[in-house]
Amino acid sequence: MQKKLRITARIFLGFFAVLTALVLLTALVFAVAESVADNSAYFAPSRPKEDISELIYKEEWTEEDLDVLYHQTGLMRPALEALKYRPSLILDFQDALYKDYVLGHEEAAFTTQHDILKGYRTEKNGKEEIVFRYVPIAPLEDGDVIISSSCHTFGWRNGHAAIVVNAANYTTLECVGPGTKSALGDVSWFQYASNFMVLRLKGESAEKRKEIAQYANLHLRDIEYSILTGFFSSPKDQGIAPKTSHCSHLVWQAYKYFGYDIDPDGGPVCTTRDIANCDLFEVVQVFGFDQDKLWK
Repeated sequence: MQKKLRITARIFLGFFAVLTALVLLTALVFAVAESVADNSAYFAPSRPKEDISELIYKEEWTEEDLDVLYHQTGLMRPALEALKYRPSLILDFQDALYKDYVLGHEEAAFTTQHDILKGYRTEKNGKEEIVFRYVPIAPLEDGDVIISSSCHTFGWRNGHAAIVVNAANYTTLECVGPGTKSALGDVSWFQYASNFMVLRLKGESAEKRKEIAQYANLHLRDIEYSILTGFFSSPKDQGIAPKTSHCSHLVWQAYKYFGYDIDPDGGPVCTTRDIANCDLFEVVQVFGFDQDKLWK
């Protein structure tokens, strides 16, 4: 009897040791993954800050001028053209791009971390201070898409996406996370994220993009969040009134209804990264991403 008890105890201890080792190994893998994710939370500008005060007042910009302005401000042609007659604002974007930012984290969901800007370092009376200020966002238009890779789950940068449904009020439509439904938000979430990009549908009129935004606002609100959308009983394309969605799927569904498939790989799930690499969009603004590689 005692022999059987000893054998049982050894089996139990062995099982417990293996289980403990697996838990520790899993925790280590996740810790390493999160550490790697932290390295891509924010990218500083790739070029030193330059004096662009004369360049912003030029009547016509060459491609070389636009390249300099992009790397100095994060603004591409659509945004620069919109600000052409307010050149001092272009300098504000340059100033914001070159701040010395301090990063932080907040919990976006139980398993998901959101990388944020706690503020930027400055010196006052000989002492370092951290000052908070939203990063300025480019002039928006209805139908614009804003994406960020600042959310990550176990090291995977799943990111976040939203569609602008009322540019005048900086209003977005988003499907945020488990236990929620798609609802109106605003761009401030992205303005204090560690990075973001503004994207715009190429080759279409502002009226068409506004039509897409209006459809989203009318038909894609109050939809249950489900990360499994695209699998099992929740098809990817759910037509005019989807039953489930998630952040990037919501944006995809808005555009798919009008015949634009913004998922380049055509898989069952459209990710935020897929949208970032869709050739149907042009970049309007980049902040906190590698300006040359973007989110490749």
